[in-house]
Amino acid sequence: MHYLKTFLLLFLITSNTYASWIPDRRRDQFASEAAYLIVPLPYSYPGIGEGFFLIGNASNVFNSTTDVVFVEVTGDATGQVAQFEELPLIEDTLLLSLHIRDINGAIVNNYRIRGMNGSNENDYNLFKVSQADDSVLRLDYASTDRRYNVYISESQSEFSLDAILDIDGNEIRPFSPAYVQASTTHKIGVIADYTDDYMDPQMGARFSLEYVDSPASDSNDPDFYVLNYSFSYYFPTRDNDTLVVNYFQSDAHVRTQGNTDENYIRGTLGLNCGADPACLQIEQNLVNSVVDAATYGTAASLGGLERLRSYPQGRYSGGHAGFLGTEYRWNLREETTPFNYLFWKDVRTGKQIAFFAEAGSVSEISSDLWQEQRYTYGIGFRLMTASGSVYRADFASGDEGTEVAIFFFYPW
Repeated sequence: MHYLKTFLLLFLITSNTYASWIPDRRRDQFASEAAYLIVPLPYSYPGIGEGFFLIGNASNVFNSTTDVVFVEVTGDATGQVAQFEELPLIEDTLLLSLHIRDINGAIVNNYRIRGMNGSNENDYNLFKVSQADDSVLRLDYASTDRRYNVYISESQSEFSLDAILDIDGNEIRPFSPAYVQASTTHKIGVIADYTDDYMDPQMGARFSLEYVDSPASDSNDPDFYVLNYSFSYYFPTRDNDTLVVNYFQSDAHVRTQGNTDENYIRGTLGLNCGADPACLQIEQNLVNSVVDAATYGTAASLGGLERLRSYPQGRYSGGHAGFLGTEYRWNLREETTPFNYLFWKDVRTGKQIAFFAEAGSVSEISSDLWQEQRYTYGIGFRLMTASGSVYRADFASGDEGTEVAIFFFYPW
């Protein structure tokens, strides 16, 4: 809890400092510029794979903040995603969002151990997933031109694992029957935004604090909650460039440990390895991970689109995670240029090249955090639009190689 106290103290000090000088907003914080996008776009999602999104997106429909998105996912993963963003229940104040994801096929990385010590880039197997369903209902209360935002959400998820594959995609063992797990998560968060723009900040500071409740679904699961807290500072340089520094901390707090009996866990996995030594080793790795999760809980992971971008999604996990990143955003030009390319209509407001460097650490025990670290360096390209969308491509490098991420929105 000492990390939380430090964060709250920093929040109070900076809040008082910015109370007398808060940057003016550069533009309307509730974008209403109508836009649409109907096009196949490539995705590259480290740890998930590559393919194409067939996107149908309508931004700020009916002259409101509401975005409606439907995505058909093809490639290494298949399925559908539907999103309804910021439906105004009370204009510019109370906003409702709904996300639904129905993935019916994917191959995902599963690293054999938690933490950072003793693991390398090839130390994983692949899970064949036949179902990965999520639904998220979120309610945001925004005030003072989005300076302050409070939100609550509920997430329901269920996934089904069919088989374990080696890193070349060859099946090692099926789950018999398929291993199915479901969970419910509740979140409460607050954001204090002392920047010049909520979507594309160039100066100021931003704080966020999030409580994530992960209650046990039955008596064998751990009952824990996670505290996520983040501080970002945006420092203007040159004419209109921005240097961003972000610190993120995630800590799991276990109320009741789950079942750590290894024989019970082997029975629930259903691998039925017999005397197969390769299967037995994989089974033991999975058992160890389940025991650690039941004992320490699971904080936010590192790797993927936001933190330690040279590593695949979920590369490093544990009971505690810390992240420090900096990004120099070189704004090539600011403009207001409408465009209409038959299937893509919006207003381009800027182009940007970003240079970034990141450091991260995970551990099971909070006192061990930052004893083991990993690093990422890279460059990215961004296209900003008046509808609020940010299109980005990041190229990141670390000690396990390079990753390319093509996706949407700023990393932090």
